Amino acid sequence: MKTKMLGVALCFLLSVSFLFAGGGQEGSVPQGTDDPLEFYGWDFMPDKIKEYCNDFEIENNEQVNVHIIPNVGYLPGIQTKIMGGVRMDVFYNFRWNQLRFYNVGWAADLSDFPGADDILDDIVESARPAYKSEDGKLISLPYFSAPFVNMYNPVLLKNAGFDTFPESKEEMYEMCKVLKADGISAPYVAYWNKDFIDRYFFIYLISEGIEVFDSNFNPVFQNDPETKKVFEWWARMYQEKLTTPTILTDNPSESVISMQEGHSAFFNLHHYFLKGIQESGSTEGENVILGPQIPGKTGTTLHIGEVLQMSGNTPDPARAWELLKFYSWKNKAGEYHVPRTWALEAGLLVPYKGFFANREIVDSFKSWIDWDRLIDIVENKSKIETVRMQVWYPDWRTESSGVLHQMIIGDIPVEEAIKEVAAIAERVKKEAE
Repeated sequence: MKTKMLGVALCFLLSVSFLFAGGGQEGSVPQGTDDPLEFYGWDFMPDKIKEYCNDFEIENNEQVNVHIIPNVGYLPGIQTKIMGGVRMDVFYNFRWNQLRFYNVGWAADLSDFPGADDILDDIVESARPAYKSEDGKLISLPYFSAPFVNMYNPVLLKNAGFDTFPESKEEMYEMCKVLKADGISAPYVAYWNKDFIDRYFFIYLISEGIEVFDSNFNPVFQNDPETKKVFEWWARMYQEKLTTPTILTDNPSESVISMQEGHSAFFNLHHYFLKGIQESGSTEGENVILGPQIPGKTGTTLHIGEVLQMSGNTPDPARAWELLKFYSWKNKAGEYHVPRTWALEAGLLVPYKGFFANREIVDSFKSWIDWDRLIDIVENKSKIETVRMQVWYPDWRTESSGVLHQMIIGDIPVEEAIKEVAAIAERVKKEAE
């Protein structure tokens, strides 16, 4: 009851702050100004963000102020600004948080803007639900999409006596023990901090064919006996020192360096991290390649992607829409200007049909990754978990991340962690209904 009352209070505060910020009533926000547009993003290649917004300015005779907020703490940062009435026209958001922003009026319905249907038609059909509300409204556009993949160093594996990529988690565990004995200090690295560990919760389960949530978004993973085996493997990898001792707080850059310098043989994160590793000119960087799948019975991985949204209280929705279209989709010449450049510079994917048919983009990918293998993973071995877009999901991930950390370090038994993570899901879902 206490948690539910806190949730009600939070919704009240969000609604009040939205009204004071100019939302909530038709016509309460002045429509049309000559002020610069305000763009907010997190700190992944910030110079590129500014470059793309500058390109928009030149093409459209516009002005855009770019605001960069650190990825860690990004959501509290923009929420504080919105609640304080700070103008925000277009912003990055996490896919799992987009519905919450839309429901309280902080993100706009894009369905009726000119060209919205053309953009939606260009998004591959399987990805379209990721940008819609529960009632079918278009509430965001793609920033990027990416499958979680296993990158690995076959040279290090061969030196340890292994000729093939591990097919199962147990096989990977045994390989890591041998690699550790051979002097590889942290055979397996990933991004297990509290902000990202929910992704691995899904990856490790769905790669074994375990249903995590049912079609009504009720947790069911706790009913599958295979879940216990997966979580025991997860805890063993950490407790037997087959990862870095700081993996629960490491940033991706630390794992990248570990792969580049040959201190690690396996790395699980988004596919595009391989580009930086391959092109680093480091000791082992060029030896690292894309693995065929996540070790497991099905090998299925999680496909994620973050989004761009328009503020629900922008005083210039028509101008903001043009910026949003330019940044996510095409320029006035009909070119994927920003998506193309992100692909060439950073290896980011976007789920547009024309993007995958662009020869320049495809050839660029082929210079650092097995393109056919990547597309096989995207099309056949990855899935979008729509439960991650439910309005209660952020509460679940926040609470469950601490439980998963406790399980990994051995503070609570695996069986207890499974029950507790499921119970949290049941409770926050019920409180949101």
